[in-house]
Amino acid sequence: MKITGIIAEYNPFHNGHRYHLAQTRLRTGCDAIVVVMSGDFVQRGYPAITDKYLRAEAALRCGADLVLELPVYGSAASAEDFAGAGVRALAGLRCVDMLSYGAEDAEVGVDTFRSIAAFLNEEPADYKAVLLRRVKAGNSYAKARALALADFFPQAAELLSKPNNILAVEYERALMRTGAPVASCVISRTDRGYHDTSIAEVCSATAIRETLASGGHFPLQSVPEEIRDLCEPLTASTTISPDDASDMLFAALRAHSQASLSAVYDIPADLANRILSQSEQPFTWTSLAESVKCKAFTRTRIDRALCHALLDITEADADSFKSAECLPYLRVLGVRSDAQGLLAELRKASKIPLLCRLNEDMHALTEPAKVLLTKDLRASALYSQLLFSKCGVTRSDTHRRLLTV
Repeated sequence: MKITGIIAEYNPFHNGHRYHLAQTRLRTGCDAIVVVMSGDFVQRGYPAITDKYLRAEAALRCGADLVLELPVYGSAASAEDFAGAGVRALAGLRCVDMLSYGAEDAEVGVDTFRSIAAFLNEEPADYKAVLLRRVKAGNSYAKARALALADFFPQAAELLSKPNNILAVEYERALMRTGAPVASCVISRTDRGYHDTSIAEVCSATAIRETLASGGHFPLQSVPEEIRDLCEPLTASTTISPDDASDMLFAALRAHSQASLSAVYDIPADLANRILSQSEQPFTWTSLAESVKCKAFTRTRIDRALCHALLDITEADADSFKSAECLPYLRVLGVRSDAQGLLAELRKASKIPLLCRLNEDMHALTEPAKVLLTKDLRASALYSQLLFSKCGVTRSDTHRRLLTV
């Protein structure tokens, strides 16, 4: 069986994602598509706009065969760590032949992304010197890296100004680091780009989220017909935004000192000081992030830091997750009814424990994996509370039966 993997968020799922799934099957000739999807918290450091089971069902209805949940240590991380965790997941399954990803500039080809990736993995001394100068000039690390790379790859500054191009490079870096026998396929995004907020038949997830946040109805023309029944009830009052977690974040930060907040994943001491000083008065997630933002710390970096503080993900947790030979576990969110054989094959081949019946399967995990899973489940519990407090929805996560479509 030829299996292709996709690493995704589907926050929310839309026509562009359906196109990517269809093109993946067409271009790779695969028999099955396995999606490793962010769970309740996503790469920008936000709670997902909709429940992970709804997003998994959307993917299964529209072309995916199996959806696995990327642990929160990878899903709510930087592009490098998000891509690294996703690639480690696919490599650890030991039967995925190819990774398919989207990019704004797919026409430059996989080889261009691989060349930049190889260069970044090598980090020549002259590049590191230029990078250090750019950082010392007050640029954020992401901007400093793009500017430094432009000295060696003239097109890099433009390429790395777009989020999916950045992920393309990080996927290739991760494939090189793992040494897994997984090829890659790049497919062009068909919308106007991640940051475009106009609504159309093919638009970005950002545009849909902003439409909902402004009180508009879900733009049903932007999603496949197969999932319009899932999306029609979604409004600003039935979806989750970062500000819905403001009270939880306030309580979490009030429990921290400068020293303990500095032990949280990806929060250095100077950022911890800024966060604590700005959080002495009542705030919303948005107002706090905006007040902390500065030239050295981008808004996205701050949102991820706040997310890690909310979820109590420490540097030690992140190190434990990243240093393991393979991922400690993967939860199976859903499978197509005609793909049960695929799930059986994966469970037989995978080096990574696949958790289908959580309360039963988790007992076979190592002790370090159980510790990481406990915090992952805490993140799911916090999201369930957000759903209940805002939408009146009671979600059973730990006792939920496997979603079959």
